[in-house]
Amino acid sequence: MSEEDIQRTLTAEFAGLGATWSKTAETFVIENGSYQQIATGVFLQQQDIDLSGYAMERKTFYPYSSFEQKGGFIAAQFDAAVTIQPYLAEFVIVSSVPLSNNDLFATIATAPGFTMPNLPQPAGRFNRSHIIHGSGKWFTIDNTMSVSGGFNTLRLIDSYNFSSLEPTAADKLYCYRLLTVTSGEGEADSLSYPVCRVILPGTISSEPKLEYMMRLKRSYELANQV
Repeated sequence: MSEEDIQRTLTAEFAGLGATWSKTAETFVIENGSYQQIATGVFLQQQDIDLSGYAMERKTFYPYSSFEQKGGFIAAQFDAAVTIQPYLAEFVIVSSVPLSNNDLFATIATAPGFTMPNLPQPAGRFNRSHIIHGSGKWFTIDNTMSVSGGFNTLRLIDSYNFSSLEPTAADKLYCYRLLTVTSGEGEADSLSYPVCRVILPGTISSEPKLEYMMRLKRSYELANQV
């Protein structure tokens, strides 16, 4: 590490979410948490990290790790007799370029940055290097422990990581938490997600001028495509 290198830990904080189903409005009503419901049962919060001060000094951020912390558990209440298996999902993304709602919707089916030639590519304008941190988690009822029709802690059934940890010269990191619920119509009565944070330890440093300018050019081009 040179004398110009600076050790920094970047953090993105996300609020928890509580929501209940309204039979009158036929949609979820957000009880707490500053989330947008961008579709029925799809909730989004964005909390960005400002790197403009480092960008003005022509510095690059080199992450060497990323991890998440949770402040509780995920729980939900479903009807006692459900017609399909219900699921709650959580996707957390830190990107060096902004993502549109279509990009985020595509995340539910395919993690961004992967090449899927047989599927539409709404997020195909960027590659893995732009997804600094990414994770997906799926939860459902644990029938061995749950109380039918009650408010139960859900079981993690699958999780995956798609972080690139690539350096970035962008002046902002775009941080998203996308929460979804899938169930039979009106069968999800209430849901609760805990607070969450993403931690990105790394180094702020300079890089050769050509590499820096090419990285910066690509970031600006993609930022203007949303």
